[in-house]
Amino acid sequence: MKNIFSRKLIDKIFDVGVLLKAIFGFFEILTGILLAVSGKLVINNFIIGLAQQEIADDPNDLIANFLINSANNFYYNAHLFAIIYLAAHGAINIFLAAALFKNKIWAYPFAIGGFGIFIIYQLYRYFHTYSLLLLSLTLFDIFIVFIIWLEYNNKRKKK
Repeated sequence: MKNIFSRKLIDKIFDVGVLLKAIFGFFEILTGILLAVSGKLVINNFIIGLAQQEIADDPNDLIANFLINSANNFYYNAHLFAIIYLAAHGAINIFLAAALFKNKIWAYPFAIGGFGIFIIYQLYRYFHTYSLLLLSLTLFDIFIVFIIWLEYNNKRKKK
């Protein structure tokens, strides 16, 4: 009985995790489009808008000044890279999530490999930026790859 419960729990976690990857993919594509259409101006205005009150309260605020400086140093190449990366990452997430939801057996190793490549890149980027958000997303991706692997093993055993 315990094995059935854990199998159902893993199935639910798999469904939710893959759905989240698809939703994140959709928002990544939207963000990439927004960056392409709006250019650097929207990013700068957004970050300055977030930091404005903090700067007014404390002109030496470390985080607010860091955000404003980061927005001002967002070079064209980084902007173009962000657009391409977000659009490609989002499209791959949606494509693989759709294939996983359709129970395409070929999608499981492709998802593990594809997400694994992104995990490696995200870890590489983390050691350059030390972004806690990037680390959190990477840990989430590692968890999702583990759940996909469990599902894949379960599907192969049923055959």
